[in-house]
Amino acid sequence: MGSFVVNRKDWRWTQWTLLFFAVFCILVSPFNSETFNPILKRRLAKQRGENVPPQEPLVTRLGDFARISLIRPVHMLLTEPIVTFLCLYVALNFGILFSFFAGVPYALTLVYGFSLEESGLAFLAIAIGCVLGMLTIMLCDALLYRKEAARYPPNKLPPEHRLYAAMFSCFGLPAGLFWFAWTAREGVSWVSPTAAIIPFAWGNLCVFVSALQYMMDTYKGSVVASATSANSLARYSFAGAFPLVTIQMYRALGINWATSLLGFASLTLLPIPWVLFKFGPRIRAKSKYETVDYS
Repeated sequence: MGSFVVNRKDWRWTQWTLLFFAVFCILVSPFNSETFNPILKRRLAKQRGENVPPQEPLVTRLGDFARISLIRPVHMLLTEPIVTFLCLYVALNFGILFSFFAGVPYALTLVYGFSLEESGLAFLAIAIGCVLGMLTIMLCDALLYRKEAARYPPNKLPPEHRLYAAMFSCFGLPAGLFWFAWTAREGVSWVSPTAAIIPFAWGNLCVFVSALQYMMDTYKGSVVASATSANSLARYSFAGAFPLVTIQMYRALGINWATSLLGFASLTLLPIPWVLFKFGPRIRAKSKYETVDYS
């Protein structure tokens, strides 16, 4: 959409388009249903006439806000192995994803002579990959996670079972990158490198969702908010930095080796969900922060 807007209007219309979507979301958000778990539990208990669980205290002081949202996320990012490695993995994937917004048009224009609008359409492959990722997450939940949950007492299933989608899809990340790297060349149809984006987008979404689910099931209370804040900090730091050097890297190394470099980085971090699935309980036991007891 952005490529058509820029080409037929100007770059400012990309911001107007975002504003239109934002206004629509603001208008419909008051009609959405509540989704926050503690509030839903309180409402359900009240409807059943049961004892209403005490409401968790709100963060009212500026110091508490700074500790939960700013200080503790950075500390967890640097000292908590689960947060460190999952955030690094997710951040790298999002950095590569955002580098595509510069690298893919560069490659398709240079090799195949695509116009701005044609190269923009190539990003539909990301949408396809995300849909496949959503279906994978739903299938893993329905066929694997819930099946395992039935074998445990309520709320006692270890969080490592949240990693199924990441364990299956993590191979799609380097596969898609190497596929794009060595097919974006003369003599190979543009369809091939464009299709290579699909497995990367598939793996990226699955790893991202699995990582968040794993951290949310691992930690308790406001520590969950700090862990997800650490993830956002790392994710958007990489996403903002990678596009700044993408074109320079592609010009210096060429399309094949520049993308392969990203593929090797992704390949290095590929074992993370598998290692956490195997050794997660031991790592969680050594955490300095409050974690959920699954014993």
